[in-house]
Amino acid sequence: MMATQQQIDAARRRIEQLRDQHEGDVTTLIRIVESGALKGPAGDKLSADLRGWERAFNDLFVHALSLVDSVSAEDPKGSG
Repeated sequence: MMATQQQIDAARRRIEQLRDQHEGDVTTLIRIVESGALKGPAGDKLSADLRGWERAFNDLFVHALSLVDSVSAEDPKGSG
């Protein structure tokens, strides 16, 4: 069974919501750590890890959105 355009659009919106939520959460964590909440080598490592995590998840969301964009919608007339 193929997805309808409505289902594809809903999936895209949900992925975008998750991306935006993730971006806000990780950005907040990075700000907290880099503002001095955790100092020294441990803070530096955590900051670097968070930035790596941010890049990896951004790549994941870009990939997920490209997959959604590649899905063909079911023909509403049923001839597809």
